[in-house]
Amino acid sequence: MKHLLVALLFFLATALLSRADAQSLVNTNWKAYIGEPVNDTLVLHIKADSSFVTDRSGAAVVRSVCKIKGDTLSLDDVDGQFACPSMVGRYKVAQTGEQLVFTLIDDPCDGRAGALPATKWMKAPDPAKK
Repeated sequence: MKHLLVALLFFLATALLSRADAQSLVNTNWKAYIGEPVNDTLVLHIKADSSFVTDRSGAAVVRSVCKIKGDTLSLDDVDGQFACPSMVGRYKVAQTGEQLVFTLIDDPCDGRAGALPATKWMKAPDPAKK
C-alpha cells in the first residue's frame, strides 16, 4: 500500500510539473537570427494551440498548429513562405532562463529540422505590449 501511495504521488508531481512546463511556453515569444536562406531576425510566437513566425518587418512567414504536451512541442505548418504543410515536426523543448532550446525528435521538414535546434532562441518581449 505504501509503495502504491508513493507511486501515485510521484505520478501526480510529474504530471503537474509537465503541465507547468507546457503552460510556461504559452503566450511567449522567442527571437533568433536565421542565416541562409532566410538571413533575417525572426520571432517565434507560441500560443495555446498555434504558433507563427514573423520577420524583422513583422510579416508572418510561417503559421502553424502547435501542440504542447509536457516537454514536447509538435508543429504542423498551415501556410507561409517557409511552410512545410502536412509535415508534423516534434521537438523536445527546454527553457533555461531567457533561452529556449529545441531538440529534434523527428521532423520530415528539412528546413525546420535544421533551423530550430541549431539556433539560439532568446526570450523576446510581446510586440502587442509595446
